[in-house]
Amino acid sequence: MIEEHRLRTLIHYEAPRRLDGPEEVAPRDHRRSRCPAPRQLEADEVGHLLNMLLEAYDGRRPAAQVRALVAPEVYAGLTGPRLPRPRHRTQTIHTCTPVPDVVEACARVEADGRSFALAARFTRTPTGWRCERFALLKPQQPGKPDRRAA
Repeated sequence: MIEEHRLRTLIHYEAPRRLDGPEEVAPRDHRRSRCPAPRQLEADEVGHLLNMLLEAYDGRRPAAQVRALVAPEVYAGLTGPRLPRPRHRTQTIHTCTPVPDVVEACARVEADGRSFALAARFTRTPTGWRCERFALLKPQQPGKPDRRAA
């Protein structure tokens, strides 16, 4: 035998239904609700991003793959003339957060048995983290005078 079940409103638990039509809902910014604010970058994530940028710098990764992750100035530096470059590998990475939406990183990078310094700055945007500065600091060429200010 089949029993018919009916749903009824629980007086103390559900709001009574209105008969005069649906409530008007205020418009929402749907872009904000679909993209939650990006969380803070961890040191291993910064290392992963730095390795991706180094691969683009070396020419082992198309620069277009990192275009959304970098500022236009950084992208312009990654898309320059393609000269043969050795593979750069990060060895140690240090991060700091000078202000809440900024992560700065420095790393020791090795290529062909030589060590270089790498500095980068990431800022938080509504869609994710973006690299604003990326600088691979190479040692001075032998025989060239040092032009540092004292």
